[in-house]
Amino acid sequence: MILSAEAKVGAVAVVAFLLLMAMVANLGNLNFWGEKGYPIKAVFSDVGGLVAGSGVRYAGVDVGRVDLVQTGVDGITVSMRINHDIKIPVGSRFIISTDGLMGEKFISITPTANSEAGFIAPDTVVRGETANGLDKLISSGDRVLGEIEKLVLSLNDVLGDEKVKASLKATALNAKEITDRLNELTTTLARMASNNEQNVDAMATNLRIMSASLRDVAGRVDVLVANVDNNGQTANDVREAISNLKTTSIRVERMASALEGVVTDPGTASDLKETLKNAREASARANKKLAQLDNIKVDTGVDLLYNTHSSKYQSNADVRIRTSDNAFAVIGVNNIGEGSTGNLEIGRGNDKFDTRVGLIEGKAGIGADAAVGSQLRLSLDIYDPNDPRVKLRSQYKIGPDTFLVGLTDSLNKNPEENTYIGLRHDF
Repeated sequence: MILSAEAKVGAVAVVAFLLLMAMVANLGNLNFWGEKGYPIKAVFSDVGGLVAGSGVRYAGVDVGRVDLVQTGVDGITVSMRINHDIKIPVGSRFIISTDGLMGEKFISITPTANSEAGFIAPDTVVRGETANGLDKLISSGDRVLGEIEKLVLSLNDVLGDEKVKASLKATALNAKEITDRLNELTTTLARMASNNEQNVDAMATNLRIMSASLRDVAGRVDVLVANVDNNGQTANDVREAISNLKTTSIRVERMASALEGVVTDPGTASDLKETLKNAREASARANKKLAQLDNIKVDTGVDLLYNTHSSKYQSNADVRIRTSDNAFAVIGVNNIGEGSTGNLEIGRGNDKFDTRVGLIEGKAGIGADAAVGSQLRLSLDIYDPNDPRVKLRSQYKIGPDTFLVGLTDSLNKNPEENTYIGLRHDF
């Protein structure tokens, strides 16, 4: 069948018209075959320019359109239509967003992570959220600019003052001068370090020699203690002398008693009585001294300490003589070989707690010792009335007769320069 020219023109016109109608329907979201999708309403406090025909996106995918935007008592009600094949979980968030900074408004649906609550039914009314859009950002920016303007005006008032300008100028000049002097000082120190490199090596050698000397000092203290005590022979000799005195006193008393009945001369009898009295007193004193000597205990100890701040060494030695269960005396020497100072104290107490009084570091003072558990012992001394100093000492038992020592000679005066750590050994 052959169409005439008029028929061909008419057919093309009909097809063009149908295509035009399809485009209009698609762009205008028109539906000639009834409504498409199910309705949902969302209530917003502010829609920020959202209009009918705006898009609806679920997790970034277009799923519907806005049908109607109405004002109400509770806010702005937005009616939208969602495609039938899209299921939106209950609890999802409805937010008004914008395409870019100046793009069109649309409703963004963010799904909830809990899908067990079911899906939103048609005609459900949900509460929407309004995102912070560009208008709010601009408003906030205006407020920030206003505050900045106030700050700039305040700075102008301050920096515009001539006195402030002069002070800033003087500060800059002083900073430059300080920097120049620091550069000079750095250069001088570098030159000194280069010129005294051999001296530094010599200092290191001297420190090694000094540490060896301290080790020798500790050995000599051991020999000194052994010589004084003579491996216990000195105490034995004293005990034997007192015992002989006691025996002699008893013999004299017996001899005087035997003569007392024979002698008739009054003067001689008086002498015998005096002799008996003296012999009894000497015997009693000898018994007392023997009892005290049996209770005497002597403990000797040596410290070898090091100051990490000043790289100095210190060695100490002391002898504690316990004459009874609760009385003792302390004789000691501190900082042996480096301006040695002596200790001479008497005290009372037991192994748990005791107090001392006497000479500490060659100055009058008092002290106390306390045991904390079975391994830790703390000591506190206060001495030198003219320039009061506080000494704190701790020692922790790490082995048989061996202790880890921490010592601060002057807790209230430059403690870093007077703090030592090291070891102590008792003999």
